[in-house]
Amino acid sequence: MDEKLFVSFVLDRENGLEIALPAGNVFEATGVNNQIRPLPSSQGFVEGLMQLRDDVIPIVNLKRRLGIAPAEYDNEAKIAVVKVLEQRCGLLFDDIRDVFRISPAAISPVNTALQSDDRIISDLIKLDGANRVLELLDLDYLFLGDDSGVVAEGAVAGADEEIGQKSYSRFLVFGCAGQEYGVSVDFTQEISFFREIDEMYRNGIVEGALQIRGHTIPVIDAGALLVGSRSETAADEERRIIILTADDISFGLIVDEVREIINIADDIILPMPANGKVGAAGVYNHPGGGNVMLLDIDGLVSSQTTQLKSIARIKKDVAEDETVADNISHNIITENCYLIVSIGKKFALELSDVQEIIEYEGILSLPAATGFHRGVINLRGLVVPVVNLREFYGYPEIPLDPALKKLIICRGKSRTVALEVDSIVTIFKREQFYTTPSIKRQFSARKDTLDRLIEYIDSDDGLQEHVLVINVYNLIQNHLYIPLEEDEDSNSSGNNNNNNNEEVK
Repeated sequence: MDEKLFVSFVLDRENGLEIALPAGNVFEATGVNNQIRPLPSSQGFVEGLMQLRDDVIPIVNLKRRLGIAPAEYDNEAKIAVVKVLEQRCGLLFDDIRDVFRISPAAISPVNTALQSDDRIISDLIKLDGANRVLELLDLDYLFLGDDSGVVAEGAVAGADEEIGQKSYSRFLVFGCAGQEYGVSVDFTQEISFFREIDEMYRNGIVEGALQIRGHTIPVIDAGALLVGSRSETAADEERRIIILTADDISFGLIVDEVREIINIADDIILPMPANGKVGAAGVYNHPGGGNVMLLDIDGLVSSQTTQLKSIARIKKDVAEDETVADNISHNIITENCYLIVSIGKKFALELSDVQEIIEYEGILSLPAATGFHRGVINLRGLVVPVVNLREFYGYPEIPLDPALKKLIICRGKSRTVALEVDSIVTIFKREQFYTTPSIKRQFSARKDTLDRLIEYIDSDDGLQEHVLVINVYNLIQNHLYIPLEEDEDSNSSGNNNNNNNEEVK
């Protein structure tokens, strides 16, 4: 089924109560920037009226509407502008939480036996294995009985038509390094709390990646992108990751906090000068004070497109067999990109040779195995030999944290091998490579597997070094005997062409 998009708000921070609304029902979400003035003789849960640009809208205190005490809000409160009875209305919340997509299967109706005639909470949304439960608000039940007059009294007649006469754009406003920025809602897919990211993909301004519904999403630090200075990446309750789309790429942007979602009339956006910075679409002078830099996302990440695409092509492939369901792997198809690994020193593998990256586990030892032959693994029904690259290239064994070690599943001419490495360093883009001019005596027996090198620049300290690129095909062809995967056992026994099989006895 098609997934649905929702916006969640923190209704009561102290009790952890969250309310969800269909994203299509939320025009914008903004702070309480103007004084809310009382509306005499209104229902007790109507906080009052607030001017919103050229309109005046009623503000509903949802805590009072739902009977939650205490019902006060602080200066950090947010207002979600929604459509009720064909007019706009504001709902008070403690904070914006996130924007998320879910399948209808995650939505459960509230048992009618538990409900009164007031059915404002229509459904429950269960996330994270029901560890997080949100209440879905039914706006049709927001006002008790026929209270259209409450809305009409606080709304300018024909407000929707007035909006239609002007050209408006919706922006998500966020804070980063003390500055406010805005991105078009058209580019925004989701908003998520800051959470642990996979730093295996860290390189340059890319902090790492998230796995979202089977897709690998590269994550960029907004501070590095916008002001050239990395932010502190420690998680806290204010930080968010905004999932954006540009040039057919989805990526995450780590920001300090999400401030509001706001409609801005196009004719009041101040244009950038002709020589203005690429990536800026204009400036909005916020009525609440301060200026918001509106971003051109396509222009902003244009120089990062290749790297983002190389990471975004990696898809999380979870096997259907439950016995290997936890074996997270990545299918990688890319050009001129390298996976940098460590085995005592840095080496590189072409990403086009890499099929998967899996955890260091499930290795079956072979009887009387010696040297670099670590054993075999069962890779979804395929028996794959494991090569210890540290031993293969003559580096001594040292105690290592097993949690850092990885198995790189590589293919060469329909043959598969698992390469054991100490750790993953990063993914690195490099168009140019060089023929290996000379090689250490340590590598002389393996020189056919190290026929070129690249210049690698460490993103943290800026140091440049030459990194040898492992020729996976030569490693398999010249140093291992592995039958073609489509060959049957009978074929391997009758056609063992071992002319280059120097290590197998």
